[in-house]
Amino acid sequence: MNQQDPDKDGFVDKAWNFFSSMKLGLFLLLIIAAASIAGTIIPQNGSPQEYGSLYSLYNTLGLVDMYHSWWFQTLLFLLAMNLFICSVNRASSLWRVFSNPRIKRADGEISRMDHSFHADKAISEEGVVQQVKDACRDKGYRVFTEQEPGRTFLYAEKGRFGIWGSLISHIGLLVILIGAVIGIYAGQEGQMPAEVHSTFHIRDVQGLGTVDGDFDVRVDDFKTVYRPDGSIQAWISRLTILDKGQEILTKDIEVNHPLEFRGFKIYQSFYGANIPTKVTSKEIPQGYDFTINEGDFIPVPGTNLGVLAYKYVPDFDPQYGLQSKSDQPNNPRMVYVLYRGKEQIGVGAAELGKAEVLAGGEGQITFQRYAPYTGLTIRRDPGVAIVWLGCAVLLIGLGLSFYMPHRRIWAIVEGNNGKSSLSFGGFAPEKQNRL
Repeated sequence: MNQQDPDKDGFVDKAWNFFSSMKLGLFLLLIIAAASIAGTIIPQNGSPQEYGSLYSLYNTLGLVDMYHSWWFQTLLFLLAMNLFICSVNRASSLWRVFSNPRIKRADGEISRMDHSFHADKAISEEGVVQQVKDACRDKGYRVFTEQEPGRTFLYAEKGRFGIWGSLISHIGLLVILIGAVIGIYAGQEGQMPAEVHSTFHIRDVQGLGTVDGDFDVRVDDFKTVYRPDGSIQAWISRLTILDKGQEILTKDIEVNHPLEFRGFKIYQSFYGANIPTKVTSKEIPQGYDFTINEGDFIPVPGTNLGVLAYKYVPDFDPQYGLQSKSDQPNNPRMVYVLYRGKEQIGVGAAELGKAEVLAGGEGQITFQRYAPYTGLTIRRDPGVAIVWLGCAVLLIGLGLSFYMPHRRIWAIVEGNNGKSSLSFGGFAPEKQNRL
């Protein structure tokens, strides 16, 4: 009775075979790619209000903070295991082919190769062997021979470093994955609304936490660029980096064109304005001071009145309605809507710094100034360099695979009374996975 190997088909073998499956790797890559697309479409780390009625569903599925969700991390872990085990499996077989090529092949094996032929020669065995060797060497092949009585085996190859292309590509993908994971867990991101002409320290950015940075960012300018039809074309911020008070770098940034400095990337992300506002009434003449934004609603103290700060128009002209006549603050106005309770009772365009009388004198509102701010997103991703390294390794692997294919040829020359027969065959490069 044959004894079965106790480790055969055991848990370790099954797990190893599972993780070394190419189908598993392709499946995981497709799932991760689809999840990444979803993470791009669905805003990450937003407030419940941003998601509306879908917040509960997104939160349950882990889509609010997808890249830190347990299921996305599990996918990354499985892909890493797959790449690592595939690389280990591949390395041993490739090393054997690279360092100790198989010279002998049987006649039947050669005849089943992708390209093969058989010929009888009217010259000696030694003469045919020399002809084959010379022909292969003229084409750039390395030639190895091994002899038996009445028979000579030949093996020729070129592009042998190309066999490492697939392994190097796997390693490149693994390095990219490691860099991405480092970015997820060690990366930092914060947001900073900064008024024009203000300066902030990088360590004061909310969300970055403890950062290894010691420089300031000054907002020199922020502007909205409009198209001829009045729609917004771009938001542009001019930033200057200060190191111990010295100007180091100045750059105009816009969406998808960040400023990069010492591992930090500063993106143009959002915009807004602070509008210092004073509201008074007959009952409360001293009034109250607010700092509001466009779209805020301000109650008038001591009355049932309320003011909606609807829209800031830098160059107001009644003929243009709510569209600015130009992008310059030639006639800045704050368009507002006056309510009594829930009923709209009036609309106005208040001059900045000038009190606007409300409802025949029941109250007054003064929009003192319009201080635009640029909304900056600051990111620091220590995994970026590792990702770029992985991309370089991946490109090297792909280059070896596509531009240095491993070509291998086998031949058997048999001599008989001054004559000989030649069996010759080889594999096409696209069939290398069968070797």
